[in-house]
Amino acid sequence: MRFVLALSIALLTASAPAWAASLKLQITDQGGRPLADAVAALYPDTPEAAKPGPPRDHYIDQKDETFVPLVEVVTVGDTVYFRNSDRTRHHVYTFSPLATPPFDFILKPNEISAPIKLQKLGAVAVGCNIHDFMINYLFVTDSRWAAKTDDKGIVTLTDVPPGAYSVKLWHPRLRPGAQLPVQPVTVRDDQASASLSMTVMPAPREDDKDKY
Repeated sequence: MRFVLALSIALLTASAPAWAASLKLQITDQGGRPLADAVAALYPDTPEAAKPGPPRDHYIDQKDETFVPLVEVVTVGDTVYFRNSDRTRHHVYTFSPLATPPFDFILKPNEISAPIKLQKLGAVAVGCNIHDFMINYLFVTDSRWAAKTDDKGIVTLTDVPPGAYSVKLWHPRLRPGAQLPVQPVTVRDDQASASLSMTVMPAPREDDKDKY
């Protein structure tokens, strides 16, 4: 009897569909060039299936007079900390209406900020008033599946159940005030993929960067 029961369970497991998949997205600009630091947030047709996971802590470093990383994907309920790893003081501030209240503070070398929680969805631009060329973006989402692309414009979202989804895209060079591009994708197998594109502003020229 035990053997029959064990065999039945094994057969059921072998024939069961894959309930979670890896979705690989290739994101390019309007010219077909890969977009690094593009955010993809996945939303199912049944919203109740997309409850965010447990809250996480995010650390944004200030190193070599640069915010690291440039873009950080933050889920509502997560906590953000800023850390100064340089030998000089840095300023951290935002005037974004999505930060309530807006934050504005100085960090001494090796100092870590008080915790910051963001509750409104969208991109929060963060700067350093001491070094105007320093910038960071906190992209706040309520999606369970959200991440940014690598240098090749690729992002992989894991543990995605099969079904129909909408992908909301964002990038630092998205024109200010523009609505987030939304494109449909369907996940059927355990290894799904799709190619998506979005219209962004031209990248700054190297000689323009040298002016700052």
